[in-house]
Amino acid sequence: MKKRWLFLFLPLALLACRTLFPDRPVFSTKTPIPVATSHLEATAFASGSGFTLVRIHPNDGTLQNLLAAEAKKAQALGQRLFVEFDATWCPPCQAITASLVDRNKLMFAAYRGVYLVHVDVDEWGWGNPGAGFSVQAVPVFFKLDQDGKPSGPNVDGGAWGEDIPENIAPVLAGFFHP
Repeated sequence: MKKRWLFLFLPLALLACRTLFPDRPVFSTKTPIPVATSHLEATAFASGSGFTLVRIHPNDGTLQNLLAAEAKKAQALGQRLFVEFDATWCPPCQAITASLVDRNKLMFAAYRGVYLVHVDVDEWGWGNPGAGFSVQAVPVFFKLDQDGKPSGPNVDGGAWGEDIPENIAPVLAGFFHP
């Protein structure tokens, strides 16, 4: 009888954890990618990686103001500023994250010198009126100017075919380092 209750209770407990703590994995065998959890926590991915990943959230401010603040941080670090609109359910986004967690050499080389701000479309919404972004699919990467405004072309997950580092890294390297 006790085993039956355990099998009934365990899925409910896992569901409650997923609902209460959506950003934290219930079970994880890999080290999560250290993306900053707010614009105040910009951190380098790893010692000597040569790039910075930051995630901003709507409760921290407006998109325009947060990107302008991140632009100043990128300039101070001497890194090129980009924004990626992504989603946790997106297969190419998951592949990119997995390749960074696995410290894939191709991906690390592509990201070198980059300050990348992550914007989750499920938090921010797909439309960004007044911000100058047209987000039709995820992931999509935009180059930003010194004021945190979009400048130049963008690239999305449809640019590389199969979601493997050997396909993704050259496209991103070409976009990040024209």
